[in-house]
Amino acid sequence: MWILPVPFLISLFLGAISLVALLWSLATLYGLFRKTRRARVVDYPVRDERMPPRAAVVRESRLTRRERQLLAVASVILLFSFLGRPFVLLFKHSGNDGPQPERTAGRFITRPDGTRLHVEATGSPDAPALVLTHGWGADSDLWYYAKRDLSREFQVITWDLPGLGESSQPENRDYSLEKMADDLRAVMTTAGRPVVLVGHSIGGMINLTFCRRYPAELGRSVAGIVQMNTTYTDPTRTTKNAGLATALQKPVGEPLLYMTIALSPLVRAMNVLRYYNGISHLQNAQQSFAGTETREQLDFVSRYDVKSSPAVVARGGLAMFHWDGSDALKHVSVPVLLIAGDRDTTTVPAASEYMKEKLRKSDLVLAGPAKHMGVVEQNRQYDESVRAFANACFGRTTQSARVERQ
Repeated sequence: MWILPVPFLISLFLGAISLVALLWSLATLYGLFRKTRRARVVDYPVRDERMPPRAAVVRESRLTRRERQLLAVASVILLFSFLGRPFVLLFKHSGNDGPQPERTAGRFITRPDGTRLHVEATGSPDAPALVLTHGWGADSDLWYYAKRDLSREFQVITWDLPGLGESSQPENRDYSLEKMADDLRAVMTTAGRPVVLVGHSIGGMINLTFCRRYPAELGRSVAGIVQMNTTYTDPTRTTKNAGLATALQKPVGEPLLYMTIALSPLVRAMNVLRYYNGISHLQNAQQSFAGTETREQLDFVSRYDVKSSPAVVARGGLAMFHWDGSDALKHVSVPVLLIAGDRDTTTVPAASEYMKEKLRKSDLVLAGPAKHMGVVEQNRQYDESVRAFANACFGRTTQSARVERQ
């Protein structure tokens, strides 16, 4: 689900159009159905009182040409409202490695604010550990490829952010990045040894917030950090057409997010329609992918429009609008790997380039072709970069890591 002003406005508009179109088609079909069932009595024009009464002729009403056209249009709209998705997906090629989320039982960590965080660990518990934090509006299933590619060599720890996936909402409705950085610290303790932090989108913002709040942990419990498709400040300032997005944030973006919180069930209904009629897929194909994604990957990402609570996503969006982590860059003393999608319009590569200039020890990988969901679309590029970087952070050579993996 989108939180940046322009994409969010487009998303709501298309969702409203989807809902109105569905309701119109249902009302039209019902009205035409009732007309065809309405009987019309045809009497004889001349009656002869000397003749015995004869039965009147009864026949059903017929549709006019215009009404038959309306019937066709309403039928097509109703059909596409629920079956547009497979039609849209036909235009994407099928892949042999579509994401297939496989969750283990995992464990829950209870936080002081009442949040129950769902945490999973795959791979050997004795291997070096990676802690992966997914992007907002998604859940830890987003790391399907990373768990598959990296768990033979590392212990891969994933978790669902508050209110998403299997994690519960905080009782006080606190979705600040400071709260999530504290949650990240709790998740890290499950490893019991130094880790490499990996964050995508808001996950990278949480990593930076962690560095600002707990600088003493860097070099002690944190050996390195990977920042994927992320930013260092309010995301409206590092998106495509940032001037327009920033100008719309206060008068348009924030009121829309508050409205979403108040009307969450209605927005969710619109999101469900957008998913089944294929509009979600068209939006994601244009805004989140660079064109090489498979239909399975596109459907996997679009499914989050249905799975995630609009109210939760909106509250997190408001938190991001009031966040700035620029000052955190100076606190980062460990190596940092920055991975950016070369065509990302949600968080432009210039944000990663800025962070590279400000960080003490950092490298930048420009993956492509990739947009904001490069972690899915170009998963092998991302995962190979993480593997090489993590091995260097843990002091392992490529050869020794390969032997250990085998």
